[in-house]
Amino acid sequence: MQDRYAGDVGDYGKIGVLKFLQTQGFTIGVNWYRVPVLDNEKKEDGTYKQLDGKYLIPPPIWECDPQLAEILTNIAQSKKRSVAEIQKADLVPGAIYYDDYLTLDGRHEWHEKALKRFKDVELVFMDPDNGLLVKSVGKGSARSIKYVFYEEVKDYIDAEKSVLVYNHRCRKPEKKYFDDIKDRLYDNVKINTGLIQTITFSKGTTRDYIAIPASKKHCDMFKAAFDDMRESMWGKLGGCR
Repeated sequence: MQDRYAGDVGDYGKIGVLKFLQTQGFTIGVNWYRVPVLDNEKKEDGTYKQLDGKYLIPPPIWECDPQLAEILTNIAQSKKRSVAEIQKADLVPGAIYYDDYLTLDGRHEWHEKALKRFKDVELVFMDPDNGLLVKSVGKGSARSIKYVFYEEVKDYIDAEKSVLVYNHRCRKPEKKYFDDIKDRLYDNVKINTGLIQTITFSKGTTRDYIAIPASKKHCDMFKAAFDDMRESMWGKLGGCR
């Protein structure tokens, strides 16, 4: 998560799904995986390679949640565009946030602080730039801060907390893409792959949210929230599937 993307269409979907999960009764913690802009994301003159306004919420899906769309768009177009402004807006009432910057060398301490921060919540939303760690990225590389490590997921599951992870879709056939994620979760977290739930948002770029429940009860809560969202204006207008 980077401040320069705050309020974009990605935040619209993630806040939207967290609201549906909260309706099911989850207490929620949001772990932003907040990172600085890497050097390879900048041009030689120091400007960004990717325009920050590229993925604002498109008008066709504003009706999914008009109030949320308006608040996020105002944040995205303001001079105070940041994670802090999203938190201040209290869009997921009562949610607990952790927004310390994640660094390569300080990752272990950063994660330990997050575990303590979320000790009293039932669901932790892990929001990295890219998603779950992939084979092509080493844990010691600069790019690793843009990914969630599987042992971090396991720590929450072992603490009887369910997890929702943002994952940027790669260029694989959809079935193989999801099967590979589930296999890696089974190998590294020992989660029953039959309990894993997913929901997809395709506006701007394809974003998936992987729900890893700590119990059968939480699995049912995830399913109910995702089904309700798909049956709402979010699904009818193509905001999610």
